[in-house]
Amino acid sequence: MNPFARPLLATVLLASPALAQVQVDRSVRLTAPVDSARRVTGLADATSEAEALNLRTAAMGRFRTATAGGTPDAWTIALAPALTDTLPAGSELLLRIPASNTTAVTLTIDGLGPFAVEEAPGDPLDSADVPAGLMARLLFDGTAFQLMNGRPSRTRPCPSGFVAVTDQFCMEPGQRDTLDFREAAMACGALGARLCTWGEFYTACTRAAQLGLNDMTGDWEWTNNSANADMGVRVVGYSSCTVAATSGALDPPARNFRCCFRH
Repeated sequence: MNPFARPLLATVLLASPALAQVQVDRSVRLTAPVDSARRVTGLADATSEAEALNLRTAAMGRFRTATAGGTPDAWTIALAPALTDTLPAGSELLLRIPASNTTAVTLTIDGLGPFAVEEAPGDPLDSADVPAGLMARLLFDGTAFQLMNGRPSRTRPCPSGFVAVTDQFCMEPGQRDTLDFREAAMACGALGARLCTWGEFYTACTRAAQLGLNDMTGDWEWTNNSANADMGVRVVGYSSCTVAATSGALDPPARNFRCCFRH
């Protein structure tokens, strides 16, 4: 494999795979009867030195080729010319996967690394997450490469202390003590979760007894939804699963809340 790499704003970017790419070894003459038709459009980024360059790729002005190798679970990339500095966060790579992985994957680029290739931060790839032939798009976060495409759908387990409401989200079974909206949102974010949406609250509330959810009605709870007012937030649960109102995000009083987590 010989994808191109093009430096852009201190990042390393390997070009996209070609779709309907043309390869020629001689001049091309366009013979349409009018000037506006004598042009080639829709040309994808080149993936080898032999392929035609589109205008955007040509405008970048500098190219480096790369060869992917290694094993299915330990990938290596060698740029030509070689990368001589540290790999900056935000670097993006696109490479063809030679063989399906069987376990967690690492990537070494010009001797730098190995870096983990992850499905999400701290979540390593599982077996067969990247099939052979996949054009994998990888984004370097400064520590590891995040796989941005090609992943099979994988359901994450609910965090400790959360209840699975549907196959799409989990919810805390009980209310948290009152905070203003900003503090409540930050408290959920610190758990890797977020405030529940109005729809999630309703779905859970109608099955509260079955799921073991407490205090779903009886007072107002913050949701993750805005309302039809400046700085307004939707609050729910005062007297039933369906009742809702608007509360100012930065105004008192503080309200109860609970956090949700997307599988």
